[in-house]
Amino acid sequence: MATLAQVDAFRTNTAALVTLAQRDLADFWRSLDTTDAAFARIMLEEFYPDLVQTYGSTAALLAADYYDELRDVAPSAARFRAVMDEPVDVEQAQSVSRWALGPIFSSNPDPLAALTLITDATQRLVLQPARNTVVNSTFRDPVRTGFARVPSGTTTCAFCLMTASRGAVYSSKQAAGYGMNKFHTKCDCAVVPMRSEADVPEGYDPDALYEKYAAVHDPGMTAKETAAALRQEYGIK
Repeated sequence: MATLAQVDAFRTNTAALVTLAQRDLADFWRSLDTTDAAFARIMLEEFYPDLVQTYGSTAALLAADYYDELRDVAPSAARFRAVMDEPVDVEQAQSVSRWALGPIFSSNPDPLAALTLITDATQRLVLQPARNTVVNSTFRDPVRTGFARVPSGTTTCAFCLMTASRGAVYSSKQAAGYGMNKFHTKCDCAVVPMRSEADVPEGYDPDALYEKYAAVHDPGMTAKETAAALRQEYGIK
């Protein structure tokens, strides 16, 4: 189904959306008087939901096109079009904005720390509907399809290594289990629909990742304990 070029193109396009959203956030932040923390919170709660919903909706549209492009099934197969997932709701966006502003309410206000938190959170919230679009489309597709988490770059954090090592087992919520659609801040993993091992894109080697996982995992260990062992063994985050 997916080629490395297609996955990278989708990752690049959604990352560009995140950059634009973060640019708009920075422009707004410069107009914000953070010395009045209560008023800054009100202003951000009003601005932030629209920001992440606008860019999140576009990200979901890109994801729907991406899924349809990768589906590539025989003409005789059941017809299906990916359905765009909704962007984050107002309550979630406002909750994140209040959390991020915590540093300006401290005894030693730190506006830069608050800006860093809200900037990083913007990446996760803009990409959330795109990721959900692909995930939910694999579950709805009448042609049995799963998805894999495909990392990028030379290193992968412990949590993403564990989920990526499972390959395309994520064909249902029940099969996926832990970590199905959990993405940390700054995560650049791609969600890639797959139907068989032959669909694995170039550069993604779940078996090699699983070997690292199996080398530190013992029966009875929790996911948290395994992640800690991976960090210690391989010097990753």
